[in-house]
Amino acid sequence: MVLNLSAELGTRGITVNAIAPGGTDTDMAAESAPRYVHPGLAGTQDLARLLGTLTALRRLARPEEVAAGYAFLASDDAAYMTGRTLRLDGGTF
Repeated sequence: MVLNLSAELGTRGITVNAIAPGGTDTDMAAESAPRYVHPGLAGTQDLARLLGTLTALRRLARPEEVAAGYAFLASDDAAYMTGRTLRLDGGTF
């Protein structure tokens, strides 16, 4: 979608990008994540640590790390970036 929209809107000077965050350590995630875990892992005590093993950085993102991606895309530093999806996923495997 961002590729198509960036081609359409680029001639007007409008950039179109997206962010694809990985697992993020938030209160909402801590509350709802157990409902989406495989039943065989249902009793896992430290779900954040378990989910963190699925990334190269071995942890979930902090909300401010995801927010930094949005701040970058809104800044002049991203003025020539368009049609891209910024993956903030800690190197998900």
